[in-house]
Amino acid sequence: MTHQVPLFILYGSATGNAESIAKDLAAKYRDRLPLPFNDLVCCEANDFKKKCLPIWELEPPQNLATKYGLIFITSTTGNGDSPENASRFIRFLKRKNTIESLPLKHVVFGVLGLGDTNYDKFCETGKVADKKLAECGGKCVKQLGMADEATGLEEVVDVWVQDVVPFMAQACLPVTDSCVEEKKIEEDGCGAIDRGVPDTPRNQHRTNNNIRGARPDVQSILRSRMGQSVPVSSSNDAKLGSSLNGKEQRLPSEITQKVQEMQLQSVGNSLNIQSPSPLFILYGSVTGNAEHIAKSLAAKYEKILSEKKEECYFPGVVCCELDQYKKKCTSTWEDDSLLRKDDGQKHGVLILTSTTGNGDAPENASRFTRFVKRKTTAETVPFRHVAYAVLGLGDTNYDKFCETGKIIDRKLKELGGTRVLDLTCADEATGLEQFVDPWMDKIFHVLSQRCRGMHSKKDSFMTNEKQGDQNPTPDKIMSSSSPSLDGPKNSPIPVKVSEPTCTTSLLGTTVIRQLLPSHYEMPNKIDKSLLPTLGSKLSSCQLYNEDEQYGRKDSRGLSLSEVDKVTISSCTSSNLHYTMNEPFESTILGARYLTNTSVEGAKFAAEILENAYTLQDGTFDSRYSLAKKKIQEYFNLKSEDGSKHGKRVIEMKLSLPDDFSLDFQPGDSIGMVVSNTDEAVTFVLDMLEKEHGLPSTQQIILDNKRPVTVAYATSNLIDLCSPIKNKRILLSLSQFATDDLEAETLKLLSSKDPVGQDLFKKYVDEQRLSMVDILKVFPSCQKIPVEGLFSILPSLAPRYYSISSSPLNQEKNLPPYLTITYSVVDYVSPVLKLNDGTPLQRRVSGLTTSHLEVLCAPHLSGRSDNLASFSVDRVKLFPKPAADFRLPPVLSDPMLLIGPGTGVAPFIGFLRHREAQLMSTDSTKLAKVVSEGTWRGGFEFEKEDLPVTNVDAKGLVMGADYRQDQRIGDIALYFGCRFQDHDWLYKSEMEEFRAKGILSHLGVAFSRDSMHPKYYVQDKLRNDAHLISKMITEQNAYVYICGDGNAMAKDVQNALVDILAQHLFGENADATSLARDYLSDLKSKKKLLLDVWS
Repeated sequence: MTHQVPLFILYGSATGNAESIAKDLAAKYRDRLPLPFNDLVCCEANDFKKKCLPIWELEPPQNLATKYGLIFITSTTGNGDSPENASRFIRFLKRKNTIESLPLKHVVFGVLGLGDTNYDKFCETGKVADKKLAECGGKCVKQLGMADEATGLEEVVDVWVQDVVPFMAQACLPVTDSCVEEKKIEEDGCGAIDRGVPDTPRNQHRTNNNIRGARPDVQSILRSRMGQSVPVSSSNDAKLGSSLNGKEQRLPSEITQKVQEMQLQSVGNSLNIQSPSPLFILYGSVTGNAEHIAKSLAAKYEKILSEKKEECYFPGVVCCELDQYKKKCTSTWEDDSLLRKDDGQKHGVLILTSTTGNGDAPENASRFTRFVKRKTTAETVPFRHVAYAVLGLGDTNYDKFCETGKIIDRKLKELGGTRVLDLTCADEATGLEQFVDPWMDKIFHVLSQRCRGMHSKKDSFMTNEKQGDQNPTPDKIMSSSSPSLDGPKNSPIPVKVSEPTCTTSLLGTTVIRQLLPSHYEMPNKIDKSLLPTLGSKLSSCQLYNEDEQYGRKDSRGLSLSEVDKVTISSCTSSNLHYTMNEPFESTILGARYLTNTSVEGAKFAAEILENAYTLQDGTFDSRYSLAKKKIQEYFNLKSEDGSKHGKRVIEMKLSLPDDFSLDFQPGDSIGMVVSNTDEAVTFVLDMLEKEHGLPSTQQIILDNKRPVTVAYATSNLIDLCSPIKNKRILLSLSQFATDDLEAETLKLLSSKDPVGQDLFKKYVDEQRLSMVDILKVFPSCQKIPVEGLFSILPSLAPRYYSISSSPLNQEKNLPPYLTITYSVVDYVSPVLKLNDGTPLQRRVSGLTTSHLEVLCAPHLSGRSDNLASFSVDRVKLFPKPAADFRLPPVLSDPMLLIGPGTGVAPFIGFLRHREAQLMSTDSTKLAKVVSEGTWRGGFEFEKEDLPVTNVDAKGLVMGADYRQDQRIGDIALYFGCRFQDHDWLYKSEMEEFRAKGILSHLGVAFSRDSMHPKYYVQDKLRNDAHLISKMITEQNAYVYICGDGNAMAKDVQNALVDILAQHLFGENADATSLARDYLSDLKSKKKLLLDVWS
């Protein structure tokens, strides 16, 4: 009788997607199942007891199979709930007695989760199932797949299901005769073969464990990874042991280390050739991410070089901005005199670049990008002697994702370069590390092989996948010779109150101990393979002696490289330039709350900002801190109106140069140069003086620039206050900790260990801990010297805000100005509950917006009549022109504007501009210039220039009047907010624009108003589907979307797809697909424009 070895395909489905995928997969293999499977069971997960469990509990016949195969495909409903037809199965897996009985010990599995990233608990049921199946004895042989319905299930599902059944089959096959023979040889000291499961991220560490009772075949492993025969020392054989009695065992770390060392040797020694040129690593960076990764990569190679110079192919490394290519790179790249051309030897170049705006290159990469795009450059083929790889950083919330990286990658190929690796695009929206780390692991080997003339495709240089277990259990990262915690890990914490305690009031080691799962022991030493690569110094810092010389700049303080960064748009006939390094110091001319917010808090703050106010400690710098505290005290976020108190939106009016040397157009943004808070700066300065005797007046030199005081650098040049997102900062800081326990705790938080990742998310990320917070809760790290501090922290990035005014619509009694609209960041973090029940929570404030609220206090409180009596700093700003987010070129083009929340800001600028245009729409040259939006100011309209005077306009609906003559297009504005009576921004302006006929349609949605059902802007669009479809398809309207890119932008675009599918392609079976293509075509034609942020 033939014994059954079924392949089980279970599904949990709410809308039918998971069921459809499962049944399609079953249909594909039902008549051609790979061995060892001889039957197939496809059913709802809740049928497991009847159709699956009786078989799972029996050991399969070993001559047929070692395991049964289980594929589980499930969606997630609600806020992380399992589908109804999988709920019993999930509950079964989660029961304690189920886990203890190990009912899946004879099963290998893979889980595919379907979800939607617009929900917090994305693919939660899939994640739970993947975890619990393993805890119940199952072995995962296929990495958890998570498909996002928001972006399209196909791109994940198609790849995941393509090979899942062969994976299952290979994992379940019995030991073959050849394996038995290898085992016999192994007993004589030669080792067993590594049959393995195909290498996927989840099972790379399991490949040696698929043979029951087999030891790792070290020689086979080394041969397969090195491509050569490698002897194994008897000492290593002894460590493997003579017999494992049928138990599974991992490859020892000593052998893994040997593999790594021999891989490294193969990079440099296999042909005994060394490059005549250094490794070039160039970066284009806006926020510092690309720069940090590039410098980390350079430091990694320099470390390898210092330890094993004779084994490295490149003799050195050059790391610089892309725009320094002419000075530092070109002469080498074009020189082939030292290359072994017969072998195909090349110079090695790595490029890492972000993308800014709507596909624009970063400022420090703009000249290089223009260079590779020129037609004249193509004639010289300047990269014919270069082998290269490009890593692009971007954000999928923008249409032109990683556009700069794509352009450079394509152009270098066209200009003669040899691409050694396909372009890698890392997505900031989902996390850069999952793309960046694998790229960094293999790139040296791949590039070295190609540059020396080798064409091998075996890219295995020091990758994490070659270092054993990727998901180690707690005992695998323990060491018996390291510090341990004082007392049991769940010992009571002294602080015990009903109200949440401030997160930073407890030591970090105490909090982490109280967050550890009950089954987990605090690691004494973290496995190095789980830690991120330490980066290079972000800034070089040295103490300055007045007798030393330094490179001086010109009279305005601009270096040549900084002059090169000045964009044409920030440069005018007055020859004044305003950049991040040389901003314009603007005066606040006015401010008002756009939300229904009390000004009492601002009044308290204004009193403190008065010159007559005397501080108790007599220090001026704490004035802003005290004013901020007064505002926060007034706005109690835990009161009944806490949600409204936390939502405060301000319009701020900022002066511009009188000579119009800083111009702007509707759609532009401004960058704002910011400083750290007084509290943060004071803490660090006190720390440096206490620990190192370093006064705040001591001058230092950063990156060979002009000397500055420690106080200035700490306040303005490093980021002390932003929430920590980069785990490498924690790892770097651990190197300076004098307490071993603190050092290992920081390493755990920075590691890839699953428990460490969970702790980082809960403690560091969700509690929004900054560098200063970490220094406070890990006090032994306060020994860090000033050189160390500046070496690990990124620079302070500017903040960008959309302009909400028009250069044509200016008040006559004021100097030139612009307005910006911003939401004050002020909220409480999620409650973090410790194991003993202690709740932790903290109030989080935006570095820039909370400070701006304080600076605006005199205006917000109505006391702007005597500004001279207040001590208020100026605001440093510089222009950031938009590339495409502009008004249509002619007045007759209709516009569909969609901007919930502060996303409406640029549209208010659009409407104010259009209102000014309507005041002068004759055929004169003046009107033509105005309508094109290029007027720069500097003169006033004369009454005779205007076809409609202000007096004539009384009672006249201007827009409607001209629209009847078909001289301007319709404008529809869609706005969304939470409460009608609180945060309907620009309500009076919108209603006035509609009354004047400038707006032809106004749609508003309220999502939290008790007077209305929960209703979002995308719902309003769907309700007005006929109007939307008509504007887009018949009137050929320009469509603009501005605001939150995490969910809103995707939801709005999905709504537009639904509308077009229904009204334009309704009879077609592929209506949705055609509608998406139609929308993509609008984007390519720049008729659908986005300005979104995460």
